Amino acid sequence: MIVFEIGKKFVKAVWGTSILREVQIAGVANRALKSNAAEELEKTVSSIVDEKLYKKYKPLILSIPRNQTTLRNLKFPAKDKKELDDIISLHLTQEVPYAREEIIHNYELVKKDTAGFSNVILGIMHRQTLVKQFSLFEKIGLYPDNIVLSTFGVMMFLMKGRFANRAASGIKACVDIGDDFTDFFVFKGNQILFSRSVAANSEYLKNEANISKFVAELRQALIVSRVGKAQDVEKLYMTGIKRPDTMLEESVENLFKIKVETIDPADVITALKGIKNIDGILTKTSIVPLLGIAVEPLTAKFNFVLPEAKLRRDARQMTKNLFVTGGIILYLIVVSLMFFVGKILSKEAYLNKVETEVKILQQVNKRPLKDLAKVKTIQNFTKYQDSFPYYYYELTKIVPKNITIDRLTYNKKKELAMVGKGTDMGEVFKFVRNLNSAKIFGEAELRYSRKASKGSGDFNEFNVSCRLK
Repeated sequence: MIVFEIGKKFVKAVWGTSILREVQIAGVANRALKSNAAEELEKTVSSIVDEKLYKKYKPLILSIPRNQTTLRNLKFPAKDKKELDDIISLHLTQEVPYAREEIIHNYELVKKDTAGFSNVILGIMHRQTLVKQFSLFEKIGLYPDNIVLSTFGVMMFLMKGRFANRAASGIKACVDIGDDFTDFFVFKGNQILFSRSVAANSEYLKNEANISKFVAELRQALIVSRVGKAQDVEKLYMTGIKRPDTMLEESVENLFKIKVETIDPADVITALKGIKNIDGILTKTSIVPLLGIAVEPLTAKFNFVLPEAKLRRDARQMTKNLFVTGGIILYLIVVSLMFFVGKILSKEAYLNKVETEVKILQQVNKRPLKDLAKVKTIQNFTKYQDSFPYYYYELTKIVPKNITIDRLTYNKKKELAMVGKGTDMGEVFKFVRNLNSAKIFGEAELRYSRKASKGSGDFNEFNVSCRLK
């Protein structure tokens, strides 16, 4: 990832890799600005990053300085997120002197109370601030993937490494001293509870009298925030520009009555120790927000989305995907055609070869093949279970004593017809049932029966047909 921050005095950037929140910083840049003119900014940014660096370390993330953003702690009656979104959207213009269409905003839910109220911290930016920065990067062919508030970066920096467990419980505070302003915020775990941008930079804090005013302002800000009393803050971290004296830390400890710990960025991100001139950079400006954002560059917390930039980025990505997808599809079609044509030609050649071999074998073995055909014909007539004697033998086993078979007919259609006589119709019906139960003669059907007499006796003539299986 590459993280940029454009302030009033400096353009700062860090780049490297981040895997599972492990950050390896490969480079740090800090360029002083002679002016805030677009040409000067473009020239300065171009001197830091080129296409080669961008391709190697993208995505590109923008860190927005805290003093360019308005943060408000607010409380709204809302049942769910949709209702809260609607209320905040209507409330925006009451917090800043901008029209609704000039505002880019985001918010974080701090907590919900039992009365159904939602406490949120709302971030508001002027659209033109983001448009200016996006236009600057797009001119040199770079397209930011995320825009994150610098305060979030400082918090993530504190949550990393050996500070993570200590920062996870209880309310903590942090003072990040920069070259233009100081960011003071209160947090618990990974949740920012309150933030205030203080117009006091490192030069201002070199004066002892200014330190007293600064610490008093921090205390007042904490009281106004209603996050908690000063004594509720367990610890205060001091980050930002390196300072040789500890006067500020001592003043904070005396007034807040809490322990202060100063953090050197190189102790948290050890890769910084290998960066050329890192000590000189750390004594001029604070890169702590950039280092923290590098831990979670594509976060949705405290980020700002410029709709038109998102649309342009999506359009570029869609176009790129279409070209890539089209190329892949065309390649696959060509490969598939070559494969199938090859298979068809191969199969045709193989078939021709087989047919030739068969003809040769038929010619060589013409007489044996004729003999084999004769044998197969004889076999068809010598199948035991398809022969008339087989059915005749099985019939003799089930014919009742009172039934006489006078005539049997057996044809190629697998039909067996019987004409006979029985003493009474009951015996005839029993005979038909026996034929069906034998499961050899298939379905037996009584075609007709009639009374007849001969000499002094009466009998029943019948005709039964069997559909052999």
